[in-house]
Amino acid sequence: MTGKERIMAALNRQVPDHAPTMEWILSKKVMKTAYGTEDDIEFSRLADLDALAVSLGSKNRAVLDGGKRVVDEWGITRQIYEEYPLPVVNPIKNMDDFKAMEIPDPDASYHYDRIKLALKEVGDEKAIVGRVKDVISMPRDLMGFESFLESLYTDPDLATGLMKMSCDYSCRVCENLHDIGIEIIVLGDDIANNNALLMSPSMYREMVLPHFAKLVQHAKKLGMKVIKHSDGDLNAIVEDLIGAGIDCLDPIDKRGNMRMGELKKKYGHQIAFKGNVDCVETLVDQPLEAVRKETAQTLLEGGIGGGLIISSSNSIHTGINAENWKYFLEVRKELGQYPLNVEMLEKIASE
Repeated sequence: MTGKERIMAALNRQVPDHAPTMEWILSKKVMKTAYGTEDDIEFSRLADLDALAVSLGSKNRAVLDGGKRVVDEWGITRQIYEEYPLPVVNPIKNMDDFKAMEIPDPDASYHYDRIKLALKEVGDEKAIVGRVKDVISMPRDLMGFESFLESLYTDPDLATGLMKMSCDYSCRVCENLHDIGIEIIVLGDDIANNNALLMSPSMYREMVLPHFAKLVQHAKKLGMKVIKHSDGDLNAIVEDLIGAGIDCLDPIDKRGNMRMGELKKKYGHQIAFKGNVDCVETLVDQPLEAVRKETAQTLLEGGIGGGLIISSSNSIHTGINAENWKYFLEVRKELGQYPLNVEMLEKIASE
């Protein structure tokens, strides 16, 4: 099977030849250390990833502090870090700011140049996954996370307007991605911390879910598979996310009280799962034996019967030990061959 076929089999909750892998974010530093390249497309070849998640391109309005900060096309000032350029100045304070804002053109060709290149270079072998903004991603960055969450209670018209705008924008992005050949999207970002949702479940269902479901259903009507990414404890709304139409949940955050085995038993007939080898300790500073053990445990909990994309528990961030990750990429093939050798996996997981 090709990587693309493995990923699609997993998303369809079918059994591939071996468990596929992909990552949400790839650190250039770790890629360079592991395989000598900072180019994610080339890295996907060298590391034999089954899929590559690619973001939309962007144009900045201004470059500040010698390139340490930029004002992006949405008017958000961002501090440049490798993994994610973090918002530091948020342009939307009230409804007047929202009404006056200039929304970038979702049809601009530069958004899709990198994705087209990935399709051309490795798209026959690997699934190219389009990274699309969730309905709270842009409101969060435009207002600041705390201010946006407060607005759900104090200024629901502003919060709703921002989420509707974001939903409509991302729906158009999905149409453009579909037109160039993208079959899978991943929707970020985080809506929970390790203890609970960042809002009450009832608030999520009332205010956020209708926009999220509209976006998911729009992608589904285009024939796309939808992966939902969020860290944290999502237990209160897993059924809502499934009801919205997602195909896969990513990651299954053990530090957020999410348990792969329990979720697989309860919902494995409805959705696939992506995760779940710990990227806080196991892939950072633990011995290789720990990587092997946790890989076996993840396959036992999520891989029986298919429906698993095995990966880190979040992303390949700059703190990941390249040796540990390379070992994971090797051992997931060794242990993840179907039909799974359950007896062997149980032995390794119990060592």
